[in-house]
This record gives sequence, structure tokens and C-alpha cells, in this order.
Amino acid sequence: MEENVRATALELSADDLALLEPIAGKVAGDRYADMTFTSAGREARS
Repeated sequence: MEENVRATALELSADDLALLEPIAGKVAGDRYADMTFTSAGREARS
């Protein structure tokens, strides 16, 4: 979490953004994985 907070202060130059732009255009698919089965086998046992 601390790393994520520090990342908010990150400043990218125009050159940095120019390098990242072509890569960003190649991103496809869902942002988050299908979380439907994340608890499979880990249900609380009584």
C-alpha cells in the first residue's frame, strides 16, 4: 500500500509518456480476472 501511495507522486516527462503510449494501445482484455472461483475450496468450515 505504501508503494501505491508513493506512486501518486510520480511525475512522467513528455518523453516518458511518448515511450509508454504505443504500449498502452496494445493492452486488451479485462482489467481484473474473473473472481467467480476465488474462494473455491476455501469456504469456512464449521
